[in-house]
Order: sequence, then structure tokens, then C-alpha cells
Amino acid sequence: MTFSEDLLHFIWKFRLFSQKDLLTVSGLSVEILKNGMHNHNAGPDFENALIRIGETTWAGNVEIHLRSSDWERHKHDSDAAYNSVILHVVYVCDKDVFRQNGTVVPQLVIHEIPEVILKNYEGLMHSLNWIPCERHLAAVEEYHVRSWLSRVLIERLQVKSESLKEVLAEYKGSWEDGFYIMLARNFGFKTNALPFELLARSLPQQVLSKHKNHPLQIEALVFGQAGFLEQNFADEYPRKLKTEYAFLRKKYALTPVDHYTWKYMRLRPQNFPCIRLAQFAALILRSSHLFSRVLEEKRARGIISMFADLTLNNYWETHYRFDVVSEKTSKQIGNQSINNILVNTIAVSLFAYGRHLGQQTFIDRAIELLENVPAESNQITNRFSIIGFKPKYADHSQALIQLKRYYCDARKCLQCGIGVQLLKQ
Repeated sequence: MTFSEDLLHFIWKFRLFSQKDLLTVSGLSVEILKNGMHNHNAGPDFENALIRIGETTWAGNVEIHLRSSDWERHKHDSDAAYNSVILHVVYVCDKDVFRQNGTVVPQLVIHEIPEVILKNYEGLMHSLNWIPCERHLAAVEEYHVRSWLSRVLIERLQVKSESLKEVLAEYKGSWEDGFYIMLARNFGFKTNALPFELLARSLPQQVLSKHKNHPLQIEALVFGQAGFLEQNFADEYPRKLKTEYAFLRKKYALTPVDHYTWKYMRLRPQNFPCIRLAQFAALILRSSHLFSRVLEEKRARGIISMFADLTLNNYWETHYRFDVVSEKTSKQIGNQSINNILVNTIAVSLFAYGRHLGQQTFIDRAIELLENVPAESNQITNRFSIIGFKPKYADHSQALIQLKRYYCDARKCLQCGIGVQLLKQ
């Protein structure tokens, strides 16, 4: 039988054990008035509990272990932070325990646990399915599922905003610069995220803003800094870009990114670096100080429209690379790519900004944006669709990705709202 300390935490938290005629190891009666708040940080496991032991009511903390001897093994007997523990809850009592100040800690043994809980827990921990509860999801009420996904979505946004916080620290708290770096990274998607980020870092927004009314100069700066204007060209357009860039590079003392860092492997022509760079230049031309515009726009639809119908140079209608003619096609940024940027850059930046300022308005806007963007289609969301969880919008697809990676894969069923409902049943 698998039994863990986490399971004992779960049982205590939800009082899933017989509370009739409870006695400490020394024989004093125990009445649980408040079992405390679960503490996931350093310190005792449950804080602010209220427990009557014998004739005395105690207010303090509760520590939980599988065995009494774990108290000393974890060095709680020498840690003053555990002097506040009023009850030590264990599955097996194998010795007395003492606080750092030398006083004895009352101990309560919990061993009469409902068989159905142990059976459910065992089933989840040893499940060979894609997610542990795959065959039992239908038994959980939709209300509980939706409620948990809403919470997990916030966790997802918190995790993803960490990378933005790192960039902000590097750029001395400049949200415009931080957003610009994150947007560029996202424009490269997975394959060319690094060279796009290097491009943005080597080409400050302040330089671009001085040329925002001159499309050829913006395009020259973008392609030149990306390292695409180093060779000689047959076509007139790249020759003009090269001439412009030579002047601007000297003027601003710019150093381009190495051309070899850009990758083409397994990319469709629509996603070739030159096309992505042309789209990035078009966005810069349309939107100076883009993050400020995102903050000012109160409607999700308004933010989405910022990325639609970008005007690229006509040259790209018949080219995927310089000097290589192709069949005439539109090179507008596709809806799927726009949605990717909205989910991974815009929503994350709004959320992080709202958290930084303590303003719920921007957090709500981030969530509203995700509620208006179609769900991603990937291995995780497609598999959830098969087992009955088909997300319609990005708020649920992002939550499902977080659920799979941080709960299901790690078998954190005891910390998962869905797992809790299944175990309690």
C-alpha cells in the first residue's frame, strides 16, 4: 500500500478520518476546533489551528509526519520556528518529541482512514493512463472542474510572467523595453526565438522610433541587424536596404546578429526568417510604443486588431528570401501566429503589469483577452479533447497545459482540485 506524508496532509486538511473519541498518545482528549490553514512554504504544515487538548484550548500550528521520529530527522527539535506547534499528527508513533525550548509536543495518531480514500489514492498513484484520473473525470461535477481551471490559469500566467520579470530587471524596470524583447522573442516562435531576441537586444526601440515614418529605413535596420544584408544582391530592393543599413549602422555604431543563428529546418516557407522579419518591421512601423497602446486599449478586440492586416513591402508578395522569386502569395501574418503572440506575450504582459501595480483591471483584461482568443491546437489540448475536455478558448487551453505539466505529470493529485474531488468521493 502506497502511503505518503502528502496523503496525511490531505486527510487532515479535509478531516477525512474519524474524529470521535480522539486521544493524544499520552491519553488526553483531543477536539479539533480549527485544523488550520495549509502552509506550502517553510515552517509548520498547518498554521493558526485551534485545538482543545484535555481541558485546555490551544491556538498555534500543527506539524504532520508519517512517523514521530521524522520530527528529529527534519531537525524541528532545534528550530525555534516549531516552538509554536501545538499538535504533532502522525501515522505511526515511534517516540516522544520535544520543542527547541525543551517542552513536550502532544501527538495524535491517525490510522483509521476510510478504505475508499486509500483505494482511490492507490488507483491514482499507480494509474498508467495519460493522466492519472483519465477514466474518472466524468465523475467530477463541471462546476469543480471549471473552478479549478480558473485557478490553474492564474498559476500559468504567473509562471510565464517570470521570464518578463527577468528582462525588466535587466532593463531597469522599463516595461516598453521588456515588452519589446518579449514580443521579438515570440515573433521567432520556438525555432527562431533566440535570434529574434538577439536582434531586439541589438536594436533599441529608441533607434527605431527615430525612423518610424520611413519604412525603408525601418526595414533596413531590421534586416541589417538580423545579419541578412551582408552579401551582394541582384534585386533592387535588398540593394537599397543594404545601402540604407550601411549608413545607419555607422551612425548608431550597430553590430548585427550573426546570420548563421537563423534556422530554416522543418519550417514552412510562410515561417521563413525573412517573412517573419518583414512582418516584425511592419508591426514596428504601425505601432510605436506598442505596450502603451496595449495598456490604453480596453477591449480585447481592439488589441487583436493591432496585429491584423500588417502592410509588408510588396517585394515579399513574390519572395520568401532575397533574390529568390516564388509564386505570388500573401505574406500576412496568419491568425494562428497572431493568436500565439496574444497568448504568450500580450496576455502575459498585461497580467504581469497588473500584478506589479496591484491593479486588478489589467489582470482582468489579460484573462478577457484569453477568453476571446481561440484555443491552441497541440498534443496536450488535442488529447484532452479526446477524453472529454475540449477547450474552446485560450483561457481553458492554457489552464489545461498547466494542469498536465505541473499536476498530472508530477502526480500532484492531492494538490489538484479535480483530484481532491475524486479522492473525497
